Amino acid sequence: MAWSLLIRGGSVIDGTGAPAQAVDVALEGDRIAAIGPGLGGEAPRVIDARGHVVAPGFIDAHSHSDLFYFGCPSAESKIRQGCTTEVVGMCSFSPAPVNPARREVMRGWAGGVGASLDLRWETFAQYLDALRALRPSVNIIHFVGHGALRLAAIGPENRAAGSDDLRAMERLIAEALDAGAFGFSTGLVYPPSAYSTTAELVALARSMAKRKGLYFSHIRGESSMLEDSIAEAIRIGEDGGVGVQIAHVKAAGRENWRRIHQALRLIDDARARGVDVSGDVYPYPAGSTKMDNLLPAWVHDGGVERLLERLGDRAIRRRIVEECLVDGERWGTVSMGAVGFDEIQIATCNRRELEGKSLAAIARESGTPPAEAMMDLLERERATVAMVVFSQSPENVARVLAHPAIMIGSDSIGVFAGEGPKPGKPHPRAYGTFPRVLGPYAREQKLFSLETAVHKMTGMCAARLRLRDRGLLRPGCAADLAIFDPRTVRDEATFADPHRYPTGIPYVIVNGAVVVDGGRFNAAGTGRVLTP
Repeated sequence: MAWSLLIRGGSVIDGTGAPAQAVDVALEGDRIAAIGPGLGGEAPRVIDARGHVVAPGFIDAHSHSDLFYFGCPSAESKIRQGCTTEVVGMCSFSPAPVNPARREVMRGWAGGVGASLDLRWETFAQYLDALRALRPSVNIIHFVGHGALRLAAIGPENRAAGSDDLRAMERLIAEALDAGAFGFSTGLVYPPSAYSTTAELVALARSMAKRKGLYFSHIRGESSMLEDSIAEAIRIGEDGGVGVQIAHVKAAGRENWRRIHQALRLIDDARARGVDVSGDVYPYPAGSTKMDNLLPAWVHDGGVERLLERLGDRAIRRRIVEECLVDGERWGTVSMGAVGFDEIQIATCNRRELEGKSLAAIARESGTPPAEAMMDLLERERATVAMVVFSQSPENVARVLAHPAIMIGSDSIGVFAGEGPKPGKPHPRAYGTFPRVLGPYAREQKLFSLETAVHKMTGMCAARLRLRDRGLLRPGCAADLAIFDPRTVRDEATFADPHRYPTGIPYVIVNGAVVVDGGRFNAAGTGRVLTP
């Protein structure tokens, strides 16, 4: 028998959670052809995997790389982690559909996370065709963002959806599902998604129930509103007749850390009564998002230009401070919880000298109160500032990671091919999520077995998305593999020095092509846009 690639001597963890087995893996083209001990046959390429684990390629259950693929189709920081498939279109953001009359509004909406979209398409199908032509290095699973739906059908205004608006959004969801979307996502802390009612979301969910679309939600609040927000997400799925995925499960703000127990109990109780609900988490006590998310939702009404006008009004600034300043020294919103200004760090900004600095440090240097320094920065940079926020308990992070209904999602972007200096101080999860689970959490803390860790990053995600040929190492499945050293695999990226690739993952294979080869990166362009 002749194979295109033979992987010998490894310890295979197949993605199901079953114990590792010492077997060989043979590939033929873009498929796994055979798995077994001492496979015979010839192959033009043989990888010696002795001392290494051979696993399915990792599936990033929650990613925002779609906002950056056209600038970085290689997604190198993801693939070097062993990630071969990304789930994108998250938190209400997606680059399509586009209402031609609101292209500039949509560009401003995406600009807060550093994205620069040309938006030459209108429909979701046209966008996916452009994505296919780009030939990314990673496989892509796409959701349509509720924020994009609202911008296309209603605009950036803070108002309830009327019956005509609902029909328009239902039509856009149907078009996206026809094109290959797996469902729709909400970001209920991000305008305009934040302006929706529960009834609107139930109606949209119900419209895709026959198609088995998945409702993926960044819930309405992760702090004092945590339990009510999880209950709302579960209700939307239950009443709409669809599965629910709760994004980056967390309790934000020190005073809310205790709420994580009840939050997880709500998920358990819903599952016990038959609701199809699960979640994802990233293995860090800090999150990252647009800095303008520190402002109340009403400030965003009408889009970026209206937001900037409000920031230029001293009376409105005083109202914002009165609403959000906590105990004179912390900043909080109902969706994010309260954090100190020293716990808010600039991730990316046009003023490169500010990247990596906290708002407290910027305020000291400028001689202005931290709240004013934050609003000054947003106004000057036209709300195109991203931040890292330290708001979670490390103990809670581990507790959520270990939960049997929670899989792994980086909530990050795939960035920066090649060597040389890299701009910004992005969250290290863009480089370290998956090896951090394998190394510090599985190997060192022994939070769970290595087989469970791999399952949470492969088979569990594939089953959630109804992928029949990904996430498992079985004959006939797609040849997506990650080969790592269980003794040394770990994340190297830190908050102070985030642009560092992990160690201990010498080979990554995407659809049969060796994209990471002995530690060298090859942007093979063999990724695919996957459809349900």
